[in-house]
Amino acid sequence: MTADHATPGPVAAPDPVPSRPPGGAGAASYRDVVVRADVSDLRAAGAFLAVLAVGLLLATVGPETSAGVAEDARAAVTRTPWQLVVGVDVVTQAVVIVAGLVTPVVLLVRRRGRLLLAGGLAVLLALVASDLLHAAVVARFPAPDVGPAQPELAGLGPGFGLVAALVAVLAAFRPARVWARAWWSVVVLLVVLDVLLQSAGPLEAIVSIGVGGLVGLGVTAVVGRTVPVLTPHGVTVALASGGLPVTELRHADPGEAPWDLRARADDGTDVLVKVVDRASWHRERMSRAYRRARLRTGVDEEGTTSPVRAVALEAVLAQLAAAHGAHVPVVRAVVRAPEGEALLACERPAGQRLDTIEPSALTDDVLHGAWRQVERLRSARVAHRELSLDHLLLGGDGQVWVTDLGHGEPGAPDGVLTGDVAELLVATAAVVGPDRAVAAAHAVLGPDPIADAVARMVPAALTPATRALLKDGEVGLDDVVTTACRVAGVERPTFEKIERFRPRTLVAGAMLVVAVYFLAPQLADLPGLLDTVKEVDLAWILPVVLASAATYLGAALGLAGGTPGRVPVGQASAVALASSFVATFAPPGIGQVGLNIRYLQRRGFATPVAVSASAAKEAAVLTVHLTLLAAFALWAGTTDALADELAGLPSGRTLALVGLGVVLLVVVAVLVPAVRRLVRDRVVPAVRSSVTAMHDVVTSPAKMVALLGGVVLLPLGYAVCLYFSVRAFDGDAGFVAVALVSLTAGTVATAAPVPGGVGAVEAVLVASLTGLGLDGANALAAVVLYRLATFWLPIAPGAVAFRALTRREVL
Repeated sequence: MTADHATPGPVAAPDPVPSRPPGGAGAASYRDVVVRADVSDLRAAGAFLAVLAVGLLLATVGPETSAGVAEDARAAVTRTPWQLVVGVDVVTQAVVIVAGLVTPVVLLVRRRGRLLLAGGLAVLLALVASDLLHAAVVARFPAPDVGPAQPELAGLGPGFGLVAALVAVLAAFRPARVWARAWWSVVVLLVVLDVLLQSAGPLEAIVSIGVGGLVGLGVTAVVGRTVPVLTPHGVTVALASGGLPVTELRHADPGEAPWDLRARADDGTDVLVKVVDRASWHRERMSRAYRRARLRTGVDEEGTTSPVRAVALEAVLAQLAAAHGAHVPVVRAVVRAPEGEALLACERPAGQRLDTIEPSALTDDVLHGAWRQVERLRSARVAHRELSLDHLLLGGDGQVWVTDLGHGEPGAPDGVLTGDVAELLVATAAVVGPDRAVAAAHAVLGPDPIADAVARMVPAALTPATRALLKDGEVGLDDVVTTACRVAGVERPTFEKIERFRPRTLVAGAMLVVAVYFLAPQLADLPGLLDTVKEVDLAWILPVVLASAATYLGAALGLAGGTPGRVPVGQASAVALASSFVATFAPPGIGQVGLNIRYLQRRGFATPVAVSASAAKEAAVLTVHLTLLAAFALWAGTTDALADELAGLPSGRTLALVGLGVVLLVVVAVLVPAVRRLVRDRVVPAVRSSVTAMHDVVTSPAKMVALLGGVVLLPLGYAVCLYFSVRAFDGDAGFVAVALVSLTAGTVATAAPVPGGVGAVEAVLVASLTGLGLDGANALAAVVLYRLATFWLPIAPGAVAFRALTRREVL
């Protein structure tokens, strides 16, 4: 898709409009609407994540680079009068402090409580997150201290906590462009002053900006912010200023998407109106960028520079297509609204979309009419790019109309035009069969376009609407290809490689990056690791495998004990083994829970009971885990084996700030009406249903023994497996210390947002075992053996179990 057509932006609920609205576009009215996240937030989050990643990279692998940058910066200002530096520092901090005092008062006076709450939370959480990250990363990988540029001014800098707080407020408030530029200039000035006046280099500044921005965006996602949305009355006024007075304005029907509104012009013509704001325009730009990166589209897709340019391009495409005889909606107006929204108004052709009519209504005449429209688009060199049945309309006079040219491309090359032929061939074949579909195309276009289109008949090149038709129908893509080759008189071609990569490749690549990032320091001495592996005590391998296998038995017993009904332990063990395969591509914890619910549903349990049983097992796992953690912590307290690890915990001030932040988040959640409705309408009834369903479990001693016994086996199995892995390489750490590492560090790392916690688990366990006194090579070798037994080796038998259970309809 080349044109930067944006999906329609939000439009407030209709309000009464005058038949002849006075005034111009400037009179358009707006209504404040609360939003919690949009595509611009995603873009900003990506930018802040990139900044944070650069900071972490500098912290772990490039501290000398950070120090070198600081030295160069300070050398450049050594001749700057210190009075000037002090003056700039005082003025800048005074501006920030005054703004911090005045802004809450202004927000209170203007009754902007939501914004005030967001700002306060952003400041507090930014300070907490900055402190935590500093203790976790920056303090552990300090850059060489190069000293301040002016020793007599040491310590006068504003501090990077202030930078993080200011960035968080800017990310949460999202001020207007002029104010945003001014305040981001202040952020840059604060960073420069801190680099010059503090001993730390630019590393902390980079980390503070990334953390502050992500915190601000997170607060916005929870609390929300208000944005002005053009009302239907405002749309009416804007259209009138563009020479199109309308009446009877109302929301368009769902089947008329992506149009937002429907109205009647003064001449009695029905018109459809599309409203494109900057958020929806950015959303489409991101979608187009992803498509361009993932797919070989056959053309260098140039984007437009604004919503108005995108709408104007769609209007030009319609005019160009109409000039070559194509039936497309007539453009009546292109208007810019005061806040930058773009409005496109077109006449509404009467008729039905081809995807909504009965297959019997798709006669040969209709098919020929559709292909004649394709022929005229090709003569105009206009590529539709989404020529599925939902973008074709059958008028009352039997004419076929082409709609929604927003994704089109003017001056398209042959390869892109061929994509439209392939799309419509497959879409019509899925409804009327390959023979009729290909025959209609051949009758209008001839054999050559069909022969060229066959090579593009691959799923990745088709729209989701056409793929859905194939999935729901009886016609396969291979049937369409075979028929098209026969009619065109060509051999089956080599299909084009449309995809540069698959979406799952991104996930695998991200997992690989995380693993390399965390494991690279440990793999630096690879020859030493190989020598260590050669010295493994083979007598411990079988106990390691058995301990890993015990976790699957524990999961099965826990599920069987937590379910109010008969669940075969052997079958449940196979389900637990299958979950090891599902966990390789599902988010942490989601795959196993979902698989358990699916298994219980297939056994005939009602969905509330299945969810309750799975939840009971997970709740029991958490309870037993915390109990074992407390027991082993008390046990370990009699020794000083973990003294160094405990000394690395955050300060009491940091923990207090974290606790206060959690309390504030809970208060905010309670104050949000949507959260209260969710708790009242869904959570409370679900809890009551779960309590009723679990009555049989709680009152059955056998069920409770199976449930508790199973969930005890899970954490203890992992702890014993890690201990045996350590012993396999002559590790002398005690079982209590190793079990405590497994219950704390290993479990926390597993919660990393990658399947199986790949990378994070290995890094945390290696660091923890090294802290217990194990040699680095032995610790890494032990963790590798542990992960092989508990994560990597079960994947293959898990896949076999998953396929067998699916084939037998157990899953």
